[in-house]
Amino acid sequence: MALLTTDHHTDRHSDIHVRLGQLERRNQLLEAEIERLRVYKDYAYTDALTEIPNRRFYYERLLQEIARARRSSSPLTLALVDLDRFKQINDDVGHRGGDQVLKFFSQFIRVNLRQEDIVCRIGGDEFAIILPDTNADNAAAFFDRIRSKLNQVEISIDRRSSRRLSFSCGLAVFRSEYLPEDLIEEADHSLYSAKAGGRNRVVSARTAPSLVSQSVH
Repeated sequence: MALLTTDHHTDRHSDIHVRLGQLERRNQLLEAEIERLRVYKDYAYTDALTEIPNRRFYYERLLQEIARARRSSSPLTLALVDLDRFKQINDDVGHRGGDQVLKFFSQFIRVNLRQEDIVCRIGGDEFAIILPDTNADNAAAFFDRIRSKLNQVEISIDRRSSRRLSFSCGLAVFRSEYLPEDLIEEADHSLYSAKAGGRNRVVSARTAPSLVSQSVH
């Protein structure tokens, strides 16, 4: 009489194979979800036009760099930069041409920065650059160099017109008694001084009255 037997070893091997397949599919789904979230985060922190970090990224990163500067007592400079007479550029070449100018300028700034510096578009033709481990003198010398470099560049807009660009820059250096808003306000005050002084120049907060908030530090 023939005996009915079961190969338990084969069954176990098959079950393990099925479970491994299930785990692999779950891992693939998890990796796809992680990638989707990463892309979403990138979009949330990236300016759609210039493809550099946006205002949200700027403020979060500024808080991080301020905290690091406090811990290490290292210098930190914030620069606010405006393209000069950008409204006139838009009027002359249209918004499409203005967008080309913004794209060019953002990449021009980016390629001239150090790897650790952060440039962000924070609205319209205004950009913020965070410079860790940088004091006021070095920041001013750096922006004067790239300002002079930009003055020598003539860009083509829609292959119909060419134009030279300039920018105004306001600098502020972090101090231990500052709130983040103090640093931003000083840089903004310096930028206003640069524009009021004739544009196409770099102004440091050291040349203006200190603007420390009345909040408890």
